[in-house]
Amino acid sequence: MTAVALPKASEEAWKYTPVAEIEAARRAAVPAADESVTRTTLDDLAGDLGCPRLVFVNGRASRDLSDRVPAGVRIGAVPSAATLMIAADVDVETPLHIVHVSVPRDLRSLSHPRSLVHAAPGSHVAVVETYCGSPGPALTEASTEIRVGSAARVEYVRIQVEPDDAIHIGRTRVEQGEASAVHLTSVTSGGDIARQQIDVRLPGSDARTDLDGLYLPARQQRHDTVVRVDHAASRGTTTQRFKGVVDDHARGSFSGHVIVRPGTTGNDAQQANHNLLLSPTAEADTRPWLEIFADEVRCTHGATVGRLDGDALFYLRSRGIPLSQSRDLLVSGFTAEILDTISLPTAREWLAHGVARRSPERRR
Repeated sequence: MTAVALPKASEEAWKYTPVAEIEAARRAAVPAADESVTRTTLDDLAGDLGCPRLVFVNGRASRDLSDRVPAGVRIGAVPSAATLMIAADVDVETPLHIVHVSVPRDLRSLSHPRSLVHAAPGSHVAVVETYCGSPGPALTEASTEIRVGSAARVEYVRIQVEPDDAIHIGRTRVEQGEASAVHLTSVTSGGDIARQQIDVRLPGSDARTDLDGLYLPARQQRHDTVVRVDHAASRGTTTQRFKGVVDDHARGSFSGHVIVRPGTTGNDAQQANHNLLLSPTAEADTRPWLEIFADEVRCTHGATVGRLDGDALFYLRSRGIPLSQSRDLLVSGFTAEILDTISLPTAREWLAHGVARRSPERRR
């Protein structure tokens, strides 16, 4: 596959992404080789969420590790892509778990995971997509497309927990039909460089999109989240709620762009980004951006960057709780607002456990 040149860092959407470092890694990367993992390793890396899994290792389907999908779901025939086709008016009661595992060798290994979720009109499905891997210099360029028919509902959780020496560039595109609903939650807690771009387009009227996200860079990591929501029809409702917890010398960035097209009415767009800095050397960038070309709209945005609440920390310590535990409690409370939106209990609990493991005190 021929690599497409990255945009320049001067472009607004790539302002906070270390483009030069990614380009250098691309030049040094080699195509990921055929590899395999054991089921025990898979459970350790991606968690056993108690639902059917479609497993891809270095961008290739693993039949031995993949499960049979429920009735009403059809799998595409292309072995290098995860394709889920949900039949019209089918309510898939069992969530589906797509797992992409990177197994690099000595040189940086490049893989291109691809996924498509197509929910036909009137259907409902919940999908968890996890990007994980064994230690090593992996480069993952991922793309997921979610097409939602009229009156269909999709719950989608994107988890990126690749090793600290990995580079991850991902894009998720969502297109919604009339009266459809999408709830998307993104959690990024791994990778030396991790960029996640979410593009949502609402060409159907009366559609609703709820976007929640959490990014947790530490040490020297750079996490960049870019969101673009396009209200192309009337009476659409969208919410964005993203949080960052940044520690050590890491940098977390958020850019949120909302567009309301001319000729539309009754659109409601809300956007919020809140960042918690756990170290004096940590850095957070936040840039909300609204482009409103129509009247009769309701659009709001807000952003904050701050430290742990000193009064709350003093209160906990005055009750005899050690400093490290007090800090962990406050961070857990901050992240819980995002994690609690995940409807699948096993995914929520696995992520909460992973976030706790990455707390500053436990890493020392």
